[in-house]
Amino acid sequence: MGNSLWIGGIVLIILGLISEIAGSVLKVVNASKRSYTGYAEAKVVAIIPVERDRYAQARFRNRQAAVFEFFADGKLIKIVDTEDAYPCPYQINQRVRLSYDPEEPQNYSLIGKEPMYILAVALNILGVLLILGGCLLFLKYAMRFIL
Repeated sequence: MGNSLWIGGIVLIILGLISEIAGSVLKVVNASKRSYTGYAEAKVVAIIPVERDRYAQARFRNRQAAVFEFFADGKLIKIVDTEDAYPCPYQINQRVRLSYDPEEPQNYSLIGKEPMYILAVALNILGVLLILGGCLLFLKYAMRFIL
């Protein structure tokens, strides 16, 4: 029983470290695959109604679009989100991270909505939980000798 706690703790910590490394590698791979090199934190300053294409197969005639505002090379840029969503998934004053083309800041992509990024964050969270579980097993193992 005593050695199983020790071995279980080691296994959990090793699995946690592997998960953390895999999550970090996925984040780096995802960042290298982005087509834009500029990074900014944008703020949602307004939510406006935008008319949909008349051929769009949607229940509502209009969609709600967020207006993002950020600085690119010292210039204030305002862009309207192109995501076709109703209601708008953003709130006013919400901050979002995006990557943009430094030559043409109107071209952008949101960071954090890519499936690979979401998987990387999930792996990092799993890694932390596994490491904490391993540490708890070590503490339980150590408590046997103290008490």
